[in-house]
Amino acid sequence: MSTKMKLFCIPYAGGSASVYSSWKKAFLPNIELIPIELSGKGSRFNQPLYENIEQAVTDILSIIDSKLDSSPYALFGHSMGALLVFELLHALKEKKAPMPITSFLSGKNPPHITPTTKRHVLEGLTFWEEVKTMGGTPSELMQSPELMELFTPILRRDFKLVETYVPNPNREVITSPVTVLFGTKDQTASIDRIKEWDRYTSKDISFCEFDGGHFFIQEHEQAVIKLVNQTLLSTTVRA
Repeated sequence: MSTKMKLFCIPYAGGSASVYSSWKKAFLPNIELIPIELSGKGSRFNQPLYENIEQAVTDILSIIDSKLDSSPYALFGHSMGALLVFELLHALKEKKAPMPITSFLSGKNPPHITPTTKRHVLEGLTFWEEVKTMGGTPSELMQSPELMELFTPILRRDFKLVETYVPNPNREVITSPVTVLFGTKDQTASIDRIKEWDRYTSKDISFCEFDGGHFFIQEHEQAVIKLVNQTLLSTTVRA
């Protein structure tokens, strides 16, 4: 694989760009991993949180646009990040911007399936019990009242973005390849509904399962990275 390419990775609810920091050294040398820092997180902690998905997409588009060159690129998003990738694909198409050679949608039901639990309206310990059941939250955060107080508005806002999202039913389907990743024990992205992603694309779509819960990308990090590496390699060769 000689072609240089970029892989933009969008974090899940409550996550910053650092959730992908351990990935950087594991990718093929031709792949430049670029984690997207969302407003209000990590190095942008002092900036306002997004009010809606549209605002987030506009911001992410500007970040991607500032880093694109003539080399091909791909998108990866987990959970909320997958929803943002889906919306980005439509926004890029509407702008007639260069499209990614492929995209990875991880740990997220298709857009027409509404979340049954409205986490963003839960209060106090009930809110954090729900966060705990999802997994992926560092134990030191769950044991610190100060950190929980700090992260409550961040998580609540992210949950609200996802749980109040309404897909546009009049859009055309995605016209670039997609790989859907999911955990067999993920209670938020059910196996019986995950394959309904195929109605959203006219191009190649593949489904890859991992033996894990919602945060299988942490449980099986190396296997996920291997899959992404292989997919990018084969996509570039076909291109």
